[in-house]
Amino acid sequence: MFSKPMRIILGLLLTALCQLTFAQTQDPLTLIASYTLQTDSNIFRLPAAANTQALLGRADGSEQIAVSALGFAVKTKQSLQQFEFSATAIDYQYQNFSYLSFTAANFDAAWRWSFTPRWHGSLTATRKETLNSFADYTGYNNRNVRLDTGTALDSEYEIDGPWRLVAGLSGNREANQAAQVAGSDFSNTAANAGVRYAFASGSNITFRTITYQGSYLNVVIPSAGLLDNAYAQQDQDLRLHWDLGGGSAADANLTYSARTHPNYVQRDWDGFNTGLNLNWLVTGKSSLVAGYQHQLGDYATASSNYSQTDTLTLSPVWQIRPKASLQLQSTYAQVQYMGSPTTVPTLARRDINRSLNLSLNWQPYDKLSFSTSVGTLSRGSSQTGFDYDASQLSFSAQLFY
Repeated sequence: MFSKPMRIILGLLLTALCQLTFAQTQDPLTLIASYTLQTDSNIFRLPAAANTQALLGRADGSEQIAVSALGFAVKTKQSLQQFEFSATAIDYQYQNFSYLSFTAANFDAAWRWSFTPRWHGSLTATRKETLNSFADYTGYNNRNVRLDTGTALDSEYEIDGPWRLVAGLSGNREANQAAQVAGSDFSNTAANAGVRYAFASGSNITFRTITYQGSYLNVVIPSAGLLDNAYAQQDQDLRLHWDLGGGSAADANLTYSARTHPNYVQRDWDGFNTGLNLNWLVTGKSSLVAGYQHQLGDYATASSNYSQTDTLTLSPVWQIRPKASLQLQSTYAQVQYMGSPTTVPTLARRDINRSLNLSLNWQPYDKLSFSTSVGTLSRGSSQTGFDYDASQLSFSAQLFY
């Protein structure tokens, strides 16, 4: 189920966690159970003109999903070391398209280590199973579950005064049950190193150089579609965290990314990623999260090499009462599919994605919470067959013990 490095890291984390747990005077264990009932008017993200009877065997693509989850979380600290572990089993049951039903086993583990007060960092491991969105996967009669696993080691050394040295290593792997049109199965390793300046106010600015080495799994060279089996990427990453005081903060980043391929250089791409996010505590009962992201990502198809996404987000929150809040989330994203592996001119695809969601959260007791939400999402595309509209409604309850 797990790669050898993940088994080793997870074993070390669990062994240390168990030893420290029994040494604590207070119980650090939390049990979590939840149930969510969700309806989706267009689970397969089909355009309005689609013949759903021919594609799905039903007159429409609506679905009702029951999600049951049971898990636990442990958090314990001894001296300068802190250990965290959470695991959850999630059962997804689809009413109309039962072949989509599956059970996921997810976990997060972390060791927040500190060898000295000036040298500290974290060692983490994650595992997550999700169903691929049918916005990009069109195998309507098949379930396509994606498994994401990752490990990471990050460290920071406080040199003197405000200066810090930062460095890290990581490894990630993504595997799908069925092949994707773009976003093939891959694994990569990365190493980063840089410097951070920490202001007395709580703000900081960090620069890192990040080097990736990756492999596309299940790709054979030579490839008729000019799909490579490996890649290398170099990032120069500059980030600013600005503490505005009063619980408000702003984050900005500027990153230059360059990806190269050993066999098909026509797949190479490069450019800047930028972002600005504001978390503003407006009053004691209201807050606002707003942001803009310009992001490049790998998207190798017959007509494109990468995607360029510009996203605007806006999310106000109103604390109606001490235990009840109302939140609105709005997202607008423009996606362009760039580059070409051939010299044949193609008409670049361009999508507009919109989503709007209103949620009400209520926690009548410390160990019990409820939430309900209603939302819409849509995509308009320059290419026929990629448009869709959908509406969603959900209700969930969560119990802690």
